[in-house]
Amino acid sequence: MLYTVIPLERVYVDHSNSAKSNVTDSIKEEEYKDIMLKHGRLIVKRSGDAYVVEKINSTDMKDYLNDEYVPGKTIRE
Repeated sequence: MLYTVIPLERVYVDHSNSAKSNVTDSIKEEEYKDIMLKHGRLIVKRSGDAYVVEKINSTDMKDYLNDEYVPGKTIRE
């Protein structure tokens, strides 16, 4: 089991030339956005017309208990 902040796609990447170019292309296609909160921020990834919460960084512990900020939750903008 790995405990790391590095995405598993980068940890388990095949280092041959063809696989490396495919992984970097797929990473470039993903669109990430920061949504600022009062005490931190949400990092979200575009999924169609909405955004999906990837991470939360906050100094307020109540933000981690908020159901709207749970990783995997869909946010419309």
